[in-house]
Amino acid sequence: MIYTVTTSPTLDLIMDINDPLISGGAYRASHEELRPGGKGINISIMLCHLGITSTALGFVAGFSGDELMRLTAASGIQTGFIRVRRGRTRINLRIKDHQKETRINGLGPAVTAQDLEYLLRKLKSLTDDDILVLGGIVPPTLPQDIFKTFFKALEGKKTKVIIDTSPEFLEAILEFQPFLVKPDKLELANYLKLDFTKEEDVFKALDYLKDKGAQNILLSIGKRGTYFMTSDEKITYIASPKAENAVNLDKTGAGDSMIAGFLFDYLETANLKSAALMAVAAGSATATAIGIASKDEVLQLRSLMGNL
Repeated sequence: MIYTVTTSPTLDLIMDINDPLISGGAYRASHEELRPGGKGINISIMLCHLGITSTALGFVAGFSGDELMRLTAASGIQTGFIRVRRGRTRINLRIKDHQKETRINGLGPAVTAQDLEYLLRKLKSLTDDDILVLGGIVPPTLPQDIFKTFFKALEGKKTKVIIDTSPEFLEAILEFQPFLVKPDKLELANYLKLDFTKEEDVFKALDYLKDKGAQNILLSIGKRGTYFMTSDEKITYIASPKAENAVNLDKTGAGDSMIAGFLFDYLETANLKSAALMAVAAGSATATAIGIASKDEVLQLRSLMGNL
């Protein structure tokens, strides 16, 4: 079984307006949509689209937590959310005008030590055959070394762990040798003070993560493609596929879709390079779709890519 953990899941309220957004103005939305969000939840949704069962874990609270659980259930994914008493599941506001998108992110609920213990009990029940995906930000109400605590809950097990979080949190847990890491390109470049327009800097970043303990690394540079480094330190470059007449509608969830695509293929083929190709196809499909892409959209792009 695949388990995804989102330490701070969200409701994303997306609103389109027809006029440029100016501070202090008053606007009426021309379109609005409410989506469940957060890295682990997005991954579980894409896995569901691809026909793979997973269980989404995390903390929810308040009326927004109720709606998050309703929407995730409606998306067809299994959940094991832990309800906490204080605060509410965060609501992220995304306002789109014709020029840009403005985001305002909520705070999230207050998670107690007892709440955290409930989640750790679930993680301690995982087996060697399970896969755990950890992703997203660490909210201020949780210990900032929470990912390290998650790894320690798996001590003595061979559970494969996949990580997608900010570099400062990632570096603290690389010593546990996660099976796969997928860092954000901008965050990683800023953290390591590198320029990813230079390929030698991309290689430096991959070497850095590998030397720190990462087994396999997916590093997407957006339209410029993806670099995949395996545990034997071989680096493969994968060009981004271009679907006919595709436009960038909403890139939210593209990176999360990469992880889901990787798992979808790896579970079937046990081939890392094949899984990396599917990861790129899934990420590119979501980057050119409204919301998380469908299986048909993913497989259509994958068919354009050939094999390595």
